[in-house]
Amino acid sequence: MKKEVLFLCFLILASLSFAQVIKVEVPRGVRAESTDIIDGVATHNYSSKSQIPINGIPFLNENFTSGVLELYDGSKSGEVLLRYNVSKDIFEILSNNDTLTLNRPYAVKYVYLDDKVFIFDPKLREDAERILNGYFQLRVNGKLSFYIKRRKDLSYDSFAQNYQGGSGTKEYYYIDKISFVGKTTEGKAFLITSTKSLLNNLKDHKSEVKAFIKENKIKFKKEEDIVRVIEYYNSI
Repeated sequence: MKKEVLFLCFLILASLSFAQVIKVEVPRGVRAESTDIIDGVATHNYSSKSQIPINGIPFLNENFTSGVLELYDGSKSGEVLLRYNVSKDIFEILSNNDTLTLNRPYAVKYVYLDDKVFIFDPKLREDAERILNGYFQLRVNGKLSFYIKRRKDLSYDSFAQNYQGGSGTKEYYYIDKISFVGKTTEGKAFLITSTKSLLNNLKDHKSEVKAFIKENKIKFKKEEDIVRVIEYYNSI
């Protein structure tokens, strides 16, 4: 294994008393041809002979971008090349031609990527299934915090016969889904879908927030509108 890969792993994981193997995710559309394990790091050489017909991409952004990982013990990595695989709900790290992922995401406090900050919490929404938890973008941090949960679900366009012969591509497509989640300092996380859903989870300043929503014609399907409401609440 080249020194760069070992140095990258050291930067990220030195403070974790690392004995576990870093899991390597095989990029979609390729298969592993060989495996090599050195110093707890598993790597693969890949073949692109087996293509999987899926329309769209599983990533938030297809290209790897410089980012930083901050651990709960206060240590930080140097800049590493990252991208968020929304479909699998994992962050991938690029080193040379290897795609690495951490198998202990709960040790990571923040992931800084571009202008976004992500946290990992498999139980943020206590009553929701695992697929609705995991990595969240932390959009606003305060007495009322605002999180964004992204998903990419696979949908199959099956072929259906009709009088014209039939329709359907027999292909898979990624469907983007997004949830807006709020959480007060002492309360449970909740979905933000409407004025009612927000006000029901506030203990104070309900009348002021309701008036602000009405006056500013807030739309709860718009991320920036929700940010405005939450920042207003946090300021009063």
